[in-house]
Amino acid sequence: AGISPGRSAMLARITSRVVRPACRAAALRSNAVRSPLAVPLRTLTTSRAVRGHNLEDHFDMAEYMTAMHNPMTVYSIYIMAIIAALLVVVPLLHSNYYFTGRFLPKDQGNTQLTDDSW
Repeated sequence: AGISPGRSAMLARITSRVVRPACRAAALRSNAVRSPLAVPLRTLTTSRAVRGHNLEDHFDMAEYMTAMHNPMTVYSIYIMAIIAALLVVVPLLHSNYYFTGRFLPKDQGNTQLTDDSW
């Protein structure tokens, strides 16, 4: 009443030979006509490595090199650098004034060390 294992294997082989070309043709047809909204299978790719030199950077950033860009970005970097320097220098000067009464010590001024203290 059932199909023998040898006969089922033979039927599977014949079916695969008949169906495989039809599936391949359908796949090729579906690839040929794509919807503009279709998403490709591999969406994340990496760019080719570009190993340039400084001259190429000069021509790539022509707006920057000819100062056509907005100068506020450069000014803001300078302002941040000045603020960082003041955050270091002002507390040092203030501690000098607090402990010695002077913002900057005198050149060759007296110290608390004597020749025999160490």
